Amino acid sequence: MSATVAWGRAAALACACVSVLTLSAYAQQTQPFSTPNIYGFGDPLEDIKTEALFGATGDLETFGEGQEAFIEVDGLPELGPLFNSRSCGTCHFQPALGGTGSFINEIRVRNNTRPGPVQIFASDNILRAGPQSQAGLVIFPNGLESSPLGCQLTSPKCTRSVCQNELASQTNWSTTLKICDPTSSAFASGKNCSAERQSTGLFGFGFVEAVADTTFDAIAAGQPAAIRGTVKRITELGRTRVARFGWKADVATLRGFAGDAYLNEIGISSPDFPADRSNCALNVTQFGVLLDVDDDPEDQIVAGKADVDHFADFMRALAPPPRLQQNADAQAGHDLFVSIGCAGCHVETITTAVNPASFIPRSTGGVPISGSLNLILGNETFHPFSDFLLHDMGALGDGITSGAAGPRMMRTSPLWGVRAKSRLLHDGRAEDIPEAVAFHAGQATAARNAFQGLSQTDQDRVVAFLGTI
Repeated sequence: MSATVAWGRAAALACACVSVLTLSAYAQQTQPFSTPNIYGFGDPLEDIKTEALFGATGDLETFGEGQEAFIEVDGLPELGPLFNSRSCGTCHFQPALGGTGSFINEIRVRNNTRPGPVQIFASDNILRAGPQSQAGLVIFPNGLESSPLGCQLTSPKCTRSVCQNELASQTNWSTTLKICDPTSSAFASGKNCSAERQSTGLFGFGFVEAVADTTFDAIAAGQPAAIRGTVKRITELGRTRVARFGWKADVATLRGFAGDAYLNEIGISSPDFPADRSNCALNVTQFGVLLDVDDDPEDQIVAGKADVDHFADFMRALAPPPRLQQNADAQAGHDLFVSIGCAGCHVETITTAVNPASFIPRSTGGVPISGSLNLILGNETFHPFSDFLLHDMGALGDGITSGAAGPRMMRTSPLWGVRAKSRLLHDGRAEDIPEAVAFHAGQATAARNAFQGLSQTDQDRVVAFLGTI
């Protein structure tokens, strides 16, 4: 078996212990909720594991290959020249590979003449000190890599490199920019500001991608006018699609999601995004290291797939967050969650299309998803607690305009797996659920007020419920 991931090895042994695994899965699903439990996050879809038990390991192999690519650390000269991280896994790791992060990994600027994120690091600001040796042995011939990855553009004390100065000039970035308040008079007058964002969890994304566009239209049509969401359509990979990924619903497919992140977060061009964002370090050498070379796209297609396709494979096969058994308080909390209006936008149940392969794009080299995975993803009812639509969130909006997503508009964040997050909301401003609710505004005002009007006991019941999904 070529996949070296844990589930690949486990599946190879599983034929001898089917009953043990079955009991383990049963225990996971029925464990009473007491304290946050993160067992099972990061697993492949349950049906993929079941296939492997009976010798059909193709989808598990694909998942494993994607998982390996997801944690691969990129280096110079492919990395950058502008980037936020060196690996997908460094921003998607909490509580397991494919999750969210515990830090801000992306900055946006309102008055940005270079659309997209403001990258924190640059290739021409990584290496320092020159060659290093010990006892006559050369141990770092090209110098040391600065920790974490050089001088951070966001630090007021950063001595910027050539690339960072170019980026700051193009984006109007300044360390003195304040967080946007789209309801303020300063914002109305056009004052520049910034927004911070943390990475989103990827669990269950295969089901989200497999939802038909018409389903999102139907969800919006069924919502009361006061909280009705906006369906955002974009042109992606040659056709118009409903966007459903990202804080502003900027991306429609997992291939698009992977390609966009590879370019903007790691700085690596791919078949879908074939050019670097900057030539600021092109053919520049430091301590004998070539920082950037004209070899775009850097992510090459091998056997029908580039790295971005392997990333998409991994995300597509990630299981949703495991649910925990609900005690009486959690069950009461679910009823309260619905009655106070939270379920109006945080939609509990969505069903995927019967044949997702009809609209899920093939790989960059033309490889479709497998027939078995199409059956697994198709006609599946799942529980994300999100409508994946844009809503006017008032002051909670990030102040950034992105296509049809105006400065007050944010995509409804899925609540499944919320128990595994250390910080909440797009910029991590909230430390717990009641605090996150308190920041809700705009179309969420009525539900916020209803939650805050509950007794402390009932608020605790809602929180207990959310700790099980």
